[in-house]
Amino acid sequence: MSFDTFKKVFSNLAEKSGYSDAEIARRLGVNRSTISRWKSGEQSPPLPKVKEIADFFGVNPMVFVDEFHGAISVKAASVGVPLYGSIAAGVPLEMIQIEEYIEIPEMIGNKYPDAFLLRVNGDSMNKVVPNGMYALIAPNEEIKNGDVVAINVNGYEATLKRFFKLHNTIVLEPDSYNPEHTPMMLDCTKAECEDLKVLGKMVWFMSPLNAKF
Repeated sequence: MSFDTFKKVFSNLAEKSGYSDAEIARRLGVNRSTISRWKSGEQSPPLPKVKEIADFFGVNPMVFVDEFHGAISVKAASVGVPLYGSIAAGVPLEMIQIEEYIEIPEMIGNKYPDAFLLRVNGDSMNKVVPNGMYALIAPNEEIKNGDVVAINVNGYEATLKRFFKLHNTIVLEPDSYNPEHTPMMLDCTKAECEDLKVLGKMVWFMSPLNAKF
């Protein structure tokens, strides 16, 4: 793996993610100065760390590689999961079912056998998942306060938000660097919660194969 290839791909992924260098460093368990060295090409991480970085950005580790001298390239085991449509991380959009299967790592597919993918549109959750990514939604996972969920707002539209259920209130909270996004508060005593349906919990996300970095 060349430093130059890693530098270019890592820098593009970091910029597209919307995360600051400090936040990336925190999530990857390294110093902020390490992020700067990766971006400048002064240093590249060991292979185990490359896998961790790829998982963080939701991409295949091979995007960081141009060649391995003396190594054999193998295709990772994967399984196909359905991509049902688009999900708005911001303004809810009508869900449109798409008959398409997307390959995800076999380990993740086996852990969440009933999961499905939804495409994220918008920036209201970009601290967690960047715009344009595929969010993996597990419909049978236990939902706890603070989890990111896919939720039908009125039976026909869906949105991706942090979910909080209080005594008589449900709060759908954005997690965004954009201050224009504000929480949606629903009063269940006024029947505002009756049409809500949680589709599942977001457990993973990945970049589409045709994503531009």
